[in-house]
Order: sequence, then C-alpha cells, then structure tokens
Amino acid sequence: MNLSVAVVGAGPSGFYAADAMLKAFPGSRIDIIDRWPTPFGLVRFGVAPDHLNTKNVTKLYEKILDKPGVRFVGNVELGRDLTYEELKSVFDVVILSFGMEAPRVLDI
Repeated sequence: MNLSVAVVGAGPSGFYAADAMLKAFPGSRIDIIDRWPTPFGLVRFGVAPDHLNTKNVTKLYEKILDKPGVRFVGNVELGRDLTYEELKSVFDVVILSFGMEAPRVLDI
C-alpha cells in the first residue's frame, strides 16, 4: 500500500517515524516538514557538530532522506504556514513529532 505521509518535525523522532513508515509501507511518499530551514533538530543544533556520535546519527538521517519518495520541506511551520486540517486533507497519514518550543519547568 502506497501512502502519502506528512511527518511534522525533522528531529530524531521525525526521522525514526519516517523510516518506520517506509519499512511498513514501502513505496510511500513521505514529506518531513520542519519550521527550521535545515533538518535534524537538536542533533544539528543541540550538540557539538564534530562529536563522532553526532556525525554517525546525521549520516543515518541523510540515508533516510536519500530514499526514494522522501523529501525534506523546511521553513514551514504548523499553525503559521498551514493547518493540521490542511495536512489531513492532503496526506493519508499525519505524524506530529515536534518537540517543545521552550523548556517547561517542573515543580519538583
């Protein structure tokens, strides 16, 4: 079954979700959508870029992006540029995998 899938959030959870969908539904079209102009989320911005594990994870995500039917769409923010309802009307599956915009303080 070929599905059209929108994955909102291009960080680790978004890439793992995209890869899982490709394995479960080969031949599907997957758009990984993010508000940032570049993919990989905190892997790119939150840790040292020259760290060996960071490079390995980035290579893994690049392999997912290189698979047929997968593309990254940057500079698109849910709620600003498009709505959840618009995504549902265009895609068979919508996966929300974005993180918190700001830290949340826990009262512990």
